[in-house]
Amino acid sequence: MALTLHIDGGSRGNPGPAGAGVVIHADDGTLIYEAAFFLGRQTNNAAEYLALIHGLQRIAQLGESTVTIFSDSELLVRQITGQYRVKNPNLARLFEQVQMLLLRVPCWSIQHVPRDQNRRADALANLAMDRGENVVVVDAKPSGTPPPSAPPPDPASGEAAAAGSPAPPIDPAGRRAVRVTVVKRPGASECPVAVGIDGDGVVVEAALPEGLCIYAAHALLPTIIAILNTSGNEFEAVPTLTVQCTRPECHATFHVSPFRSGNGATKKTSDT
Repeated sequence: MALTLHIDGGSRGNPGPAGAGVVIHADDGTLIYEAAFFLGRQTNNAAEYLALIHGLQRIAQLGESTVTIFSDSELLVRQITGQYRVKNPNLARLFEQVQMLLLRVPCWSIQHVPRDQNRRADALANLAMDRGENVVVVDAKPSGTPPPSAPPPDPASGEAAAAGSPAPPIDPAGRRAVRVTVVKRPGASECPVAVGIDGDGVVVEAALPEGLCIYAAHALLPTIIAILNTSGNEFEAVPTLTVQCTRPECHATFHVSPFRSGNGATKKTSDT
């Protein structure tokens, strides 16, 4: 099932009373879900992240889907795609939540759109701020689960604190690794250096392969780290994720997945 997810978040006062809007459509245009979430006192940036978290949490309840995400927040989109670093520690915790939720989506992409192409999500965010409560407008496929609540605000930082704790550190004894393969290579004129990954792919444990373009490395690292930090038995259940190089002129595409030593693959490591 292919879905589109429109999200928007905002606050009045930055930080101040904040809301998030979530709109989910099927690929044929059928409206599946519309909801407004009151977020308490948050900043604009935290509200944008919380809108995405709420949207991905609802999509996870709909079963396996291919998802195209639309947001009018250029900052959020560029941070999710790896073009911008997440420097604020509280936004970083929200970023980690998003990465873990995206690990449950078989195939996804995220695009920045002008505000006038995101009007319904914006209207829902304002509805939440006006009413001061969560409002589910449309739910064509009820899950029987109440909408997730927003994490409590962090007044000292001015950003929202993420719900739950960060993913646990990698267990060195487990020797976790991630396999990266190239599914679409750039043309010779589109990449400043060699891709650095041959046709058989590479298994990454603690270092990326030599010769990898810095733009490709920038795009791959958030997903690799998120997979390596997956807790418990979730590591084995992580699906193959698709990552695109962030260099505008390049169209290199990679598949990233947990390396399972029992799958018969040759363990060609890039560990220093």
